[in-house]
Amino acid sequence: MNGHDSLILSIEHGQSFTWRVVTMLQLEHMSNEIFLCVWDYLPSADVIYSFSNLNNRINRLLSEFYGLYKELDLQYCSLSACRFISRVVPSTSNWHYSLTVLRLGNLFQCSQVDLFLDGLIKSIVEKQGKSSDSISKDFFCNPTSFKHLKPIFPQLISLHIDLAKLFDEHSIVLLLSVIAGGTKMRRFTCHTCSSQIRHSQLFFDWLFRCSTNLVHYQLQSSQTDDGFQLTYEHTITQNYIPHHSLVYLKIDILDLNTFYVLIHYLPGLEHLDVNMTKVIGRSDNFDESFIAKLDSPKSLRVLILRHFQVAGPNCFYLNQLVEKFHNTLEEFSLFFVHFCDGELDICFNSHRLATLCDRLAHLRVLRFAIHLRFLERPSQQILYDFVKGFQTSFWLDGRFGRVRVCVDYHQLLDYVQIFSLPYQFYDNTLYRTTDLIDALFNTDEDTQMRGNDLSITFKSLWCDQTLSITNAKGVMPNNIDQCVQLTQFTTLQLLCESGMTIDYHIQQTIDWLRLLPNIKSLYVGLHELIHWITNDSGNQNLNSFLQRLDELSIQCSSITNEYLNEEVMTPLLSFILNKQRFPRLEYLRFFRFQHVSSVCCIIKRWIDYILNHWNEHQLKYLRFSSPENDQQLADMQTGDEIITICDPPCIIDIRRLVSNDYVSLWMERRYK
Repeated sequence: MNGHDSLILSIEHGQSFTWRVVTMLQLEHMSNEIFLCVWDYLPSADVIYSFSNLNNRINRLLSEFYGLYKELDLQYCSLSACRFISRVVPSTSNWHYSLTVLRLGNLFQCSQVDLFLDGLIKSIVEKQGKSSDSISKDFFCNPTSFKHLKPIFPQLISLHIDLAKLFDEHSIVLLLSVIAGGTKMRRFTCHTCSSQIRHSQLFFDWLFRCSTNLVHYQLQSSQTDDGFQLTYEHTITQNYIPHHSLVYLKIDILDLNTFYVLIHYLPGLEHLDVNMTKVIGRSDNFDESFIAKLDSPKSLRVLILRHFQVAGPNCFYLNQLVEKFHNTLEEFSLFFVHFCDGELDICFNSHRLATLCDRLAHLRVLRFAIHLRFLERPSQQILYDFVKGFQTSFWLDGRFGRVRVCVDYHQLLDYVQIFSLPYQFYDNTLYRTTDLIDALFNTDEDTQMRGNDLSITFKSLWCDQTLSITNAKGVMPNNIDQCVQLTQFTTLQLLCESGMTIDYHIQQTIDWLRLLPNIKSLYVGLHELIHWITNDSGNQNLNSFLQRLDELSIQCSSITNEYLNEEVMTPLLSFILNKQRFPRLEYLRFFRFQHVSSVCCIIKRWIDYILNHWNEHQLKYLRFSSPENDQQLADMQTGDEIITICDPPCIIDIRRLVSNDYVSLWMERRYK
């Protein structure tokens, strides 16, 4: 499209697509307002791909309203735009010397980072006088091949990147040194897959060596048993020096040692947000004298512990950590998991939390969620005692004002949940069943309204966008959907056990679905979905819910052999690949294929089925995930492919990305 005498523009309007052909003469006479109206329908990268270099006037509008050559956002662009921009940006001088903001990578749109790095490699090789067609696969196997290169974007201020799959060490070095290595960098955000933590040292070396002017650093991985790790020995051998400009850090780390070593080198930190993945007190041996010698930030105002786990009588580790900032801390958020095994005398309760807060002289804002692990169901009196602890003057009319607290026992996961209202820990799901009607509150108004005004009770518990419900959904009060609608939720997780019993009742699910009018993304177990297919496909409430879905993720761990696959595949895919049932569905994910010797064969067959029934659905993104690395998957080929469809006449452009633990397809229709 770029540079031609005509332009084909795709404009999304509601559920339909309108195709328009605009000649160059018409473009010259279109008003700026019309251009802006048209561009509002497209991601900025698609606008640049479609309009750049048509004429000077349009380039001027792109520069004024879309930051052409200054800001580049590929996160939600089309496959065609991603291919084009990944090819031209690394070889265009205007991009090199003007780009200040780059957003790259998307969990759904696979291959974005790969395409961009490929374009960068080709550009570098060609500048060295070599042909891009003769690039050796071993050219970048040695990081010294490009460590001497200057950053390609010297004016880059902000980089946001999603690494949805594991990249090798050389790709990470290329990303950090050639793309993010400029001295103007102020903001770096990186979301990685869980396996990326094996490159912890590369990310920390970049922070303390190459990004000495960075102000905002965010490094997170997907849910995992591990986090990024930094040892003091490594900082000494690599000659780390304190990083004085960094004031904001959000990070997933492995353990408490990493925490203390990291903050030792960040004296100017003001905002610290940490997820710590390792349980403290089970096998850790901390050198108290060593930790005492390490420095800590002197101006930290905000501390968020998104996940802090302690086993046994080791809560003092939390006290030691927080009290390092007792003279400066103003906001404190704590998600605390205590493996106390029901020993009440060591439980982290209201008294221990109040004592900790009393030592923080400048603390003004407190949010908390506490999970106490029990081996068996606690008595109702124990739950009442937990609530009573939050009915003292400290919690009801102290310096934090009136702190509203909910106490509830989760009967399936065997822990007591104690949390301030509203619940605000977005990275940690609040699991609920309808037993929330029996939840205990520390304030009189909550206790009085519990049985009378369910809408207030429901709405007081959540402010995030994801709701997770286990298979024990409970029985809803009659007509509850007429007095409450949980409009804040856009994602629903139905967490059913793989061995779900045959006494499953669809009505319990429907009761929840009626409360959730804005759900766009659904996570569901295969057992529950098969039950819908075989017993409830004609349910009007269920079908209305399915028609609103944009994303569907299906947990497939119950497929344990080829026989089950044969039994499940055709009815399952026939149910999903239905435009009438799923008119909005664009993203489909199957995850946790496990205990199957031929996962690769199953995935190939499912992909073939989906591609052979192209006219029956409108999918754009397809992903199959396995819980562990599978060499069979790695043997499948990454690459591009084209499928021609006769009725209706169109071309299916596919970018297939294969990793050790997943296969992902990015698919795009081009109508003739």
